[in-house]
Amino acid sequence: MPMRRSLLTSFLYVLALCSSKPLPAQPLPPTTQPLKIVVATPAGGASDTAARLIAQSLAKSMGRQVLVENKPGGNGAPAVQAVLTAPADGLTLLWAQSSMTGMPLLVKASPIRSMAEFVPVVPVVNLVYGVFVNPRLPVNSLAELSAHLKTHPGQLAYGTGVLGEYMVTEHYLRAAGVKALRVPYKGGAQLMPDLIGGELQFNIGPLAPALPHVRSGKLRLLATLPDRAEMVPGVPSMAESGITTASLPTWNGLVAPPGTSPELAAALAAEVNRALGEPALRTALEAQGFRVSGGTPQQMGAAIESASAAWRQFVRDYEIPQE
Repeated sequence: MPMRRSLLTSFLYVLALCSSKPLPAQPLPPTTQPLKIVVATPAGGASDTAARLIAQSLAKSMGRQVLVENKPGGNGAPAVQAVLTAPADGLTLLWAQSSMTGMPLLVKASPIRSMAEFVPVVPVVNLVYGVFVNPRLPVNSLAELSAHLKTHPGQLAYGTGVLGEYMVTEHYLRAAGVKALRVPYKGGAQLMPDLIGGELQFNIGPLAPALPHVRSGKLRLLATLPDRAEMVPGVPSMAESGITTASLPTWNGLVAPPGTSPELAAALAAEVNRALGEPALRTALEAQGFRVSGGTPQQMGAAIESASAAWRQFVRDYEIPQE
């Protein structure tokens, strides 16, 4: 009798452990329909670049067409709306940016109350940001930029492509005790011509769209964040100037429409993780200034929750108004 009770206890313990683990990925249902990834920025920006690299790799590994559909503008609302109302069949995914978790707080016409309305699939990359200035601006370091802004309060203009760039820039301005004029754009690729031409004086945004212009001398890179970046050795981090940015979320990942089954989300995550494990894709992403992450739907859900908390605190502490 004691032996039988012991065996039963062991069986129940193992069953409890198994039930607490993420659901195993099931094979994706066969279909000839393409997989579509909806991106909230125009073609050519950092998120679009990463999404297209992932899409190309997935198309090869999955043996099916994987499309990237750009729905820019509205601080991401059109892209969010398109996936929010899409069928929960695993054929439409949103390329989620951490800044989207701030949408319900900042965008009056936000189609969502929380990014938690979506089914999390997988974290994909983390973005490295840079502080870029027009080379005609007489500054060669972040400290010099801060000093220049102090002597020209409210006179310099900076561009933002997504809400995340707004958060990072506002964080820097408040920490440095300076003011500047914000000019919003649909995406990073759209603000670059104005930054190069001098209509904007600086931008704090992803490395990807700006790196070619830095290397050609059309832009000057003063610092990177959240830390130093391997592809631009010798450029100091913003933290080295006394402005910490570790708490600012800059991830990109994938989420699915509400109602998508956990098994389907796990299957999609497995496909993305398999693609991210390919050396060629990792090298291509890292060369563009991305840091590959990958993971589980549970980790993507945790990232959304953490970013949402960061945005709530940001809006409260900095008294950011709705747009």
